[in-house]
Amino acid sequence: MRPFLVSSIAVIAFSLANLGYAASGPAAIPEKVVRNILKRHPAAQELQASQEIHFGQTLLEVSYKDEAGQSIMELFTSRGHLYTNELRIEDFNEIYPQVVAELKKEFPQHELKRAELVGNPNGVGEEYDVYLHAAGADWKVLITGDGKVLDKQPLSP
Repeated sequence: MRPFLVSSIAVIAFSLANLGYAASGPAAIPEKVVRNILKRHPAAQELQASQEIHFGQTLLEVSYKDEAGQSIMELFTSRGHLYTNELRIEDFNEIYPQVVAELKKEFPQHELKRAELVGNPNGVGEEYDVYLHAAGADWKVLITGDGKVLDKQPLSP
């Protein structure tokens, strides 16, 4: 392994492991995951991680910028293997109509802030992480492509 790569892994892993965050907030990135990312994107920077649940599994979401400055989000299993990518939806009109209908039902007066799409690598189906503002609070909603709300959490009062 090249000295730069080894030192980069060590610095990133040590820095993130010592942050001491709870599982619901930022999370430490295991060295195996850092190596996986740096093997594919040697100049990756600004690595951040959090725990998320998709398709019934607790996964580590790692976001970073690649060598071109593009933001990338990837999900890793508890064993450190790449599970799938998470795609940021830039145009909210691309969200499935049944998802939009259910969001309107659950949150009649809401404003979409951000949406991310996760495709199931092991079968059919998608899940969305939708961030929205409703009733004076920010929410994170996990919803299937069929429009079934799996979880909703207030992010702020």
